[in-house]
Amino acid sequence: MRRRSHLTVIFVALMMVGGNVLTTTPRGSALAADPQTELQRTQQQLADAQAVQRSLTHTLEQQRSQLSTLQAQSTTLAGQLDVARAELAAVTAEYDRVAGLLVQVRQQVDEIAAHLASLRAQIAALDGELRAVRVMIMERTDDLGEREGLLGDHLRSAYEQSRTSLLEVIMSADSLDEATTQVGYLLTVSDQDVALADEIRTMRAELETQRTTLRDGRAALAEARTIAREEEAILTARREELTVLEADLTVLRAAADQKRAEQEAALNAALEAQGNVATQVAENERAAQAAASLAAQLQAQAAAQQAAIEEARRRAAEEAARAAAEAARQAQESAEAARRAAENAVSTYGFRWPQVGFEVTQEWGPTGFQLEPPYTYRGTYYPHFHAGIDTSVACGAPIRAAGPGVVVASGRPLLPFDTGYGVVVEHGGSIQTWYWHLQPQVVVAPGTLVTGQSVIGYEGNTGHATGCHLHFAVNHGGVWENPRNYLP
Repeated sequence: MRRRSHLTVIFVALMMVGGNVLTTTPRGSALAADPQTELQRTQQQLADAQAVQRSLTHTLEQQRSQLSTLQAQSTTLAGQLDVARAELAAVTAEYDRVAGLLVQVRQQVDEIAAHLASLRAQIAALDGELRAVRVMIMERTDDLGEREGLLGDHLRSAYEQSRTSLLEVIMSADSLDEATTQVGYLLTVSDQDVALADEIRTMRAELETQRTTLRDGRAALAEARTIAREEEAILTARREELTVLEADLTVLRAAADQKRAEQEAALNAALEAQGNVATQVAENERAAQAAASLAAQLQAQAAAQQAAIEEARRRAAEEAARAAAEAARQAQESAEAARRAAENAVSTYGFRWPQVGFEVTQEWGPTGFQLEPPYTYRGTYYPHFHAGIDTSVACGAPIRAAGPGVVVASGRPLLPFDTGYGVVVEHGGSIQTWYWHLQPQVVVAPGTLVTGQSVIGYEGNTGHATGCHLHFAVNHGGVWENPRNYLP
């Protein structure tokens, strides 16, 4: 505020001196004939102009100092922003790695739990079957005892009857019919004993088979229970690992949020510093215009002042040349620093990064950057949302299609709302990739078939941009998704 007041005083003084210079004319032939008086008047005017010039020079030096401070501040902010970008990229990569491990461990936990449940069900079924076999063995053992007792009774009876001969049986019978009945009974008892003996042998074989089955089943049951205990131990270890990974993921998510907040703060600070520089430049331009006005007025004075004016012009030209050389040197250094190796990795979607040797200047997602518009993503409203990823190599750097597809829009398709140049490529499956802020030239037209190596434009700063960069976005089914999910 004091600087602007100082400039206002200088402008008023300049106008007063200029008015005096332009309105002062010789009054009468007597004054015109007095060169001493004219010389004194000219010297006084020159002294006034020199005083104003010294004040203006002092003010300009102060402004140059302030501008240097702002440029240093901008350089510092740029360094901080680079560090924040690198740290955010590292934290994001670690977050993605831990998240991937977490998914794998969860799958393993689910698989082990399902296998353990199936194994427990098999153990329960096998245990029930073995119980049934034990009951059956007990029942058949009782049946076998009864059959063996019955066979013993028959054998004893046959032994006792074997002491009486068949002839005695016939002779002792009262009639032929009684004798026939007695002989048939003896024969029938013999056949029944044979059948009973066969049944006993079959029952014994059956019992032996069931006992073998019981032994094998008990061994299988013991083995299944051992496997179940091992599976339970593995499941416990995986669940503990899952707990650790979930805790790590929470820490990494918090770290990523912190780094993203630092990056956004650096972006807003850079934007504010850029505004300060613009204000300072505007003030310098007004001061330069005032100096030019004073120079035009002084040109009407004596020829003795012309040498001082030429010297001032020479010094100004030297300063301008030095400034231009410094700007060219900084631009060359920036171009050298931006040159990087090509990146040829391809994602599962068949996409590559659209630039080579780039750096990410702003990530996708909710942001505190004031220039970003609002957006509702998956049901959540965000007042400021960056719908893509910003990358930068250098002004004019080539931009390639992320993958094979067909160009559906190019040039300035968002006029009159956005004057930026861009390209939209359709890849199928309701997936579109958008490339924005390109240089004002149309490289591909709608209907052009492109591959991952096709140059579709060059990095620029058209539209709503604060500098040269590429805004790369992925629209999947009408939703602005995170491009990192589609890139290698």
